[in-house]
Amino acid sequence: MRHGALTAGVLAAGLVLVGCGSSPATGGGSARPTSDPYSAYASLTGKERTDKLLADAKSQGNVLDLYTSNTDIQDLVDGFKTAYPGIKVNAFRANSETVLQRILQEDKANKTQTDVVDTNDSELRSMDKQQVLTPYDGPSKAGLRASATTFGGWTAERFNAFVVGWNTDVIPGGKPPVDFTDLADPKWKGKLSVEVGDWDWDWYASMHTYLTDDKGMSPADVDALFKKIIANSKVTKGHTVQGELLSAGQFGVALSVYSHTIDKAAKKGAPVAWRPTVQPVILRPNGVGMLSRARHPAAAMLWTDWVLSDGQRLIAKSLRIPAAETVEGFTDPIPAGSTTYNVPESAEKDTAKWNAAYDALLRGVAKTG
Repeated sequence: MRHGALTAGVLAAGLVLVGCGSSPATGGGSARPTSDPYSAYASLTGKERTDKLLADAKSQGNVLDLYTSNTDIQDLVDGFKTAYPGIKVNAFRANSETVLQRILQEDKANKTQTDVVDTNDSELRSMDKQQVLTPYDGPSKAGLRASATTFGGWTAERFNAFVVGWNTDVIPGGKPPVDFTDLADPKWKGKLSVEVGDWDWDWYASMHTYLTDDKGMSPADVDALFKKIIANSKVTKGHTVQGELLSAGQFGVALSVYSHTIDKAAKKGAPVAWRPTVQPVILRPNGVGMLSRARHPAAAMLWTDWVLSDGQRLIAKSLRIPAAETVEGFTDPIPAGSTTYNVPESAEKDTAKWNAAYDALLRGVAKTG
């Protein structure tokens, strides 16, 4: 098996070990360093930086341990292996909440087993608050959008777009929803889908805040609107499953599906679409963070340098929105004139409130898939 290869079976299971060598869940612990393990590279650029990182990576075992919730991680692992074939990559993939808990538990036990994490913004913010991440300030940062570099201990490497998607066989052309508020109409009864996963509260918090702050609705009116929309909905678990069921026509409209999920399915011939956009498109950063207790800090820095520069082409190729300001051949999938809205900072500060509200909203709703 190739170093870093992810099989289809284990990907579907959600918890995977990638590559040859030891499991990232085993081995000795690592103490919190008394100094920054990345400081030796701070002033280096170009070939001098790469040569130093490669030399140090070799002395540290030529291994990179990576925890991620990214379903397209194999593309990045393969690209990195092409660029640096001497470094073995062990990638563990799970949902974002599992990645978060595993990292925090290992840190608490003083047994950090990963060097880099690639996951959603809310989980990265939680790790940053626990001081398990070290900020990246390397040369690749200069090529990123300003909105990718404002997060302290981690850096956005891509943006996921929450969109309203529909099955064009179930909802024929000319009849898709036009406005999010239209979905409260009883004509959509049984045709809508929402996602129940631990990370979907950020879509709900963003949409709720958009309707109050930008559209001027009262919180009570927004709550009433959501109750009507949810009454028309079925619940699925996991955005990948949601996309598969939408493609199969199990329901007509997905309220919070990823744009790249729809675009990939459509590229394979599935009868799905999300354009023209139902406003707003919710943008959520997904990022990369280097562990402050990394056992292989040189490989961690090398990965981060690469994924925020050359790796951006592979992110664009996977139909996601790269964090780089410009990527050759990339066309923004969000049509010009669309309203976009970022996950608000206020939502990040009160996650318990939004989680509780979202859970209460979905209580008793029929599940599918």
